[in-house]
Amino acid sequence: MVVGMEETFMKNAKRFWLLVLTVLAVLPVVAGGRAEQADGRTTVTLGYNPFLADSFTDAPPPIDVMRAELSRLHPDIDLEYYTMPQDMLEALVIWMTSRDTTVDIYGIDEPWVTQFGRAGWALPLNDRIPELEERLEPAGLDTFSYQGDRLGVPFWGSLTGLFYRADILEQYGFAPPATMDAMVEIITTVLADESDLAGFLWPGARSGDSLNMFYATLLYAYGGQYRGPDGAFLFDSPQSIRAVQSMRDTIETGLSPRAVQNLERRESRQRFVAGEAIFSWDNADIITWLDDPERSEVAGRWDFMPFPATPEGRQVSVTGGFAFAANPFGRVIDETVKVLDVISQRPVQEGFALAWGPVQYYRGLYDDPVVQQYNPNVEKLTPLVGIALSRPPSENYAELAGMMREEIHSAITGTRSVEDAMANLARRAAVLERR
Repeated sequence: MVVGMEETFMKNAKRFWLLVLTVLAVLPVVAGGRAEQADGRTTVTLGYNPFLADSFTDAPPPIDVMRAELSRLHPDIDLEYYTMPQDMLEALVIWMTSRDTTVDIYGIDEPWVTQFGRAGWALPLNDRIPELEERLEPAGLDTFSYQGDRLGVPFWGSLTGLFYRADILEQYGFAPPATMDAMVEIITTVLADESDLAGFLWPGARSGDSLNMFYATLLYAYGGQYRGPDGAFLFDSPQSIRAVQSMRDTIETGLSPRAVQNLERRESRQRFVAGEAIFSWDNADIITWLDDPERSEVAGRWDFMPFPATPEGRQVSVTGGFAFAANPFGRVIDETVKVLDVISQRPVQEGFALAWGPVQYYRGLYDDPVVQQYNPNVEKLTPLVGIALSRPPSENYAELAGMMREEIHSAITGTRSVEDAMANLARRAAVLERR
């Protein structure tokens, strides 16, 4: 047994020193407390996944646009691109915990904001780049803020909304629905004549985070919110229960096909694109190709809008995505902030829009004819940018998201009553928050 313990110790020791050597190998050369080259130029290291060097159009990749703008505005700063490990969150948690300086700037996903903000792992940018408020829409900045601190410069993300068949609504004399009751009336009227259509598609599968995002849409549509004044989650509030009950009701009343409770978002959108539904809740990313007849059966016959709300609720678009944040333990803070300032300006934000497509939060970006040329129908996003909100803020979002999917799915499938499922979710979330 002692021999086995010694072998285990030696294996773990080897792994430890291999990790140390790997980290040391990627650290920038430091001179006088600053990452400098021999000629006195300063190097700022940016860590993100490999896609930063890719473009999905004929526009230059975002990293090239960043470097070009940085060279123009700050010719004494070089930007080094470090490709992050596949599990970016795990690497960042290890580095931030040990105050590592491998990267000066890193990509932060929206669900990580509370965790990083509470731990002090992202440099507040409010006073360092006050122009952020003028350049970027509040929804984008708020998504990457913690207790008022602007922790990131958003550059790419998503927005959700309601796709609908404009030709069908016109045929039956309906305007786009301003309320959920109006939406129900349209579906009921059309299905009475065209029973082969699906009324309303939405992704109800337990896997992935789409179910949680759809829940968030309905929660606010019924006048609810994630947390109360004391910070406690309100999953068992009357509005929250009503939101989940409405999901179940769409299935039980035939407004939505029963299959939605197992549909992934990709499967849900495929049915709308194939012309099989009147309405579909989805991410906005498909707007750029829905008018392509080679890819879409509804080309020229659809439209997109914010999801309707009840009179006591409000329309929202659920957003997510990535921003760039500054390592507060970095050795070149001033230069790091200058790089983030450049990223927040129009040329780089437009570069992301041209190479990757929407969503960016730069004010007025979607009014640009060049951006519209590269992204057909992008102007339809403008009404949603101002009403966007993020998923439930939590230091333990991954675990919370799993609990939400489990309990909400049990409610919409009838495994549990809606009241029991949401009460259980509220209890589990409270325990998680106290950990």
